[in-house]
Amino acid sequence: MCDQSELLQKLEDFFCSPKFTCAIGEFMGENAEKLAFVPFEEEQPLQNYDIFKSYASLVERHLEDFIHSEGLTVKDVCDACTAAQNAESHTHLAAIDYLVASTDYESFMQLAYEHHIVSSYGPDLAEAEEAEEAATEVEVEQKA
Repeated sequence: MCDQSELLQKLEDFFCSPKFTCAIGEFMGENAEKLAFVPFEEEQPLQNYDIFKSYASLVERHLEDFIHSEGLTVKDVCDACTAAQNAESHTHLAAIDYLVASTDYESFMQLAYEHHIVSSYGPDLAEAEEAEEAATEVEVEQKA
């Protein structure tokens, strides 16, 4: 078995892999717009909770694949994540964010909200950058 820092790096690599990020992106693309983003102190729609449980199942399936492929136990992963969270360095790991979001409703809703914002406004920003680049190219060509 590997030490905790090596395990955390493998876990991070796994959760940042195209296989996992595509699965999460696809899930959020299909479900983020269905969520009702209401203050947590208000009653939460049941559909939100159903989507949260589906997300938790998705992460669990991927995590089980990782654990099996690495010959680890759930306890190994939990211990490494706990150690990372309690470490003085407080290194930010995407893997822990995804795992926490699969066990904590509020964390899930925050992750989904961030995805919703990025997907809602992301293309506009990209289009603006492309237009700015095109304008810069035209200026360069005119000067030449």
